[in-house]
Amino acid sequence: MSWKGTLALLALALAALLILFSSGHSRTRSATEPLLAIHPSEVTMITIREGGGETLLNKTNGIWRIGSGSLTGSDHDRVDDRLVHALLDQAANVTPLDILNPSDLKGSVSLESLDLKTPKRSLTFLETGSGAGKTIAFGIEGPAKGQIYARLEGEKTVCLIPSEVVSTAFLHAEEFRDRRLTSLDPERLEEITLTKGSSLQRLSLKKAEAGWNLTSPMRAQGNDKAIVSWAAGLFSSKVDHWMPGGTDPSACGLDAPVAVISASESAGNSSVTISIGSTVPGSSQSHYVRCSDRPGICVVQGLDASLEVTPSTLRSRQPKPLHLDAIDTIEIRRNDQSGTETAPLVMTRKKGSDDWEITGGGAGTLTRAAIETWFEKLQSLTASSFEPATPQRLESTGLNHPTRLRFIAHLSENTAEEAAGDLVLAEYAFGTPRDGIVAFREGTSSDLMILPESAAELTKGPEAASEVLNR
Repeated sequence: MSWKGTLALLALALAALLILFSSGHSRTRSATEPLLAIHPSEVTMITIREGGGETLLNKTNGIWRIGSGSLTGSDHDRVDDRLVHALLDQAANVTPLDILNPSDLKGSVSLESLDLKTPKRSLTFLETGSGAGKTIAFGIEGPAKGQIYARLEGEKTVCLIPSEVVSTAFLHAEEFRDRRLTSLDPERLEEITLTKGSSLQRLSLKKAEAGWNLTSPMRAQGNDKAIVSWAAGLFSSKVDHWMPGGTDPSACGLDAPVAVISASESAGNSSVTISIGSTVPGSSQSHYVRCSDRPGICVVQGLDASLEVTPSTLRSRQPKPLHLDAIDTIEIRRNDQSGTETAPLVMTRKKGSDDWEITGGGAGTLTRAAIETWFEKLQSLTASSFEPATPQRLESTGLNHPTRLRFIAHLSENTAEEAAGDLVLAEYAFGTPRDGIVAFREGTSSDLMILPESAAELTKGPEAASEVLNR
């Protein structure tokens, strides 16, 4: 064959290839190959188009937000992460149930009949550094329930796919908004303030290294478990629905809210203020609410229980926790009937031993087990109620001449004065047992803890602890 004939054959082969590519058979898609081939963690924007409307989901600094002209009462709001992640996972794993090539698209299964020539619904996924993104258009339902026809932008084939991704993507735009009132994590909160009523009652809480403390209306140790539980119920409340955009705040009682709650997370990285308005007409359990990190006004049910919280429900009913290993000396100081202090009972940790020795008010050795049993009983004291530490109550409860327990740490042994390096870690004062109760005061607390009368037995020291425990 001449070289001219060879060239002619090559030209014919090239022409055949061009015809094949132009006819849409340039690629054969596997039925097991993901249709979109997106990586959910790399997607930074999702555009949802339906009937001429458009909803945008954007991820910035790891947080998904939504914006759409169809949203009522919102501009750019936080998105329900679980819903977005479900949509991304469904889209990433879509595989064709069947594939229609261009030659199959005719008659009753044409692009026009499948509603894919000018599709009314589509999704676009933009990945980091991907440019234009990947768009999939949706047509009519397939021949069986749970199926729908779809086509990728730039491809001429049509695929029959499961309709799960469509069910998630084409919810009303409002459904994508996060139903949690706030995104605050109760475990990371550091400050909470609740102000309520026309008299501006204020409850303030602040977290320290050792746990939560009440700072207003009194200073007291907080009950960590109770505070975290209360905060979780309040800040994770669910939004029932959103009011239309432009709703007048004064019509919702938000110009003079019944309560205002402010909270901040660690290092002040995130702070939120929640204003609770009036109850919704016809629904006494629902309130109008406005949250500083959310646009618009929403309706929330079941807030009344959280708003009725009192300091006594959040404060600890036990002494501040102490660590026995930090204590070197324990003193028990009593008063006689005339109010004169008698020689104290002093117990000191023995050097190089787990045992303790009585170095004042007696003699002998106490085992670590005896000290631990007695000390744990002291730490587990639980108040039935509280009373203000007024001079009158101090006198009537016998706390004007109390029995005192002091817990001391020795910070240094290289001092000129014997007690120069001593630090009093805590001091407990017990009043006179009377009518089945005894008053207890921790340090200079402004409140007295009311305990069962049997708690006073612990002032006799570790040797009497077993008698109390066995009652």
